[in-house]
This record gives sequence, C-alpha cells and structure tokens, in this order.
Amino acid sequence: SASKTDDNVIDKDEFCLMMNVSQHKQNSAYVETLFRMFDSDGSGTVDFEEFVCSLAIYQNKAKNIPEKDKQKLFFKLYDLDGDGEISVRDLATTLKSCFVGNGMIVSDEDIDVLVKTTFARYSLNARGNIDFASYCKSAFRA
Repeated sequence: SASKTDDNVIDKDEFCLMMNVSQHKQNSAYVETLFRMFDSDGSGTVDFEEFVCSLAIYQNKAKNIPEKDKQKLFFKLYDLDGDGEISVRDLATTLKSCFVGNGMIVSDEDIDVLVKTTFARYSLNARGNIDFASYCKSAFRA
C-alpha cells in the first residue's frame, strides 16, 4: 500500500511515494499533474473511487464514461498550472518531465521544436495558448 496512514485515501506525499518520485526530482511536475488528474474532486486526496476511475480512463478501459470527461482528464495532464489552457511552458515542462521519467535525455532545443510543432497544429487563443475546445478538436479528431 502507498498509504502512510490508514485513512482510506492517498494524499500527495503518498502518491509521490507510490510513483517513486524521490528517484526523479525533475519528474515531480508531471507526477503532481497526475495527482491532480486522479484527485478529481480537488480535495487534496485520492479515494478509492477516484483512483479506480482515473486509472480506468488513463488505461482506456472506461467505456461507460462520457468522452468529454475523458478529454477533461487528459487536458489536465498538460495544463500544469490549472488555468484552463495549455501554455508553451506547460507543454515544455510536461515533455521534459515525461522524458526524465522514462530515462530519456532530450535537449532543450529538441523540446522547443516539439512544442512549436505541436502548437502549430492547434487554433490558439488570444494569449497564444491552447484552450480546452481547441485541444479537443485537434487531439481527439477521428
């Protein structure tokens, strides 16, 4: 069990322990975002129902959950600061964190190219960011 205390929920510290973040400090931004994704009610803890539901969506096993709910969950993975849009910084930080977590060494220049290429595929809002509607339109097109 990842839980340090027998309270039937997982807090952020326990989640980080479960995800073995101590070995990858640079990966902490992505793990914190994953925690926010799993903590669907924003309580600061993940209960059993939230854990199972988020895991099912993340593993594409949640057939009875509306597509919009799935899209919101995945959008949260990239919207690191939770402001309702994906900025260049959000995406670059997410990519770096994913690469580090997978033991990959990718230069900042290569990450910049990936971010610019990705942003070129989306309709950007007035601040030059990707909002939820644009994300859904491009990321989930058939």
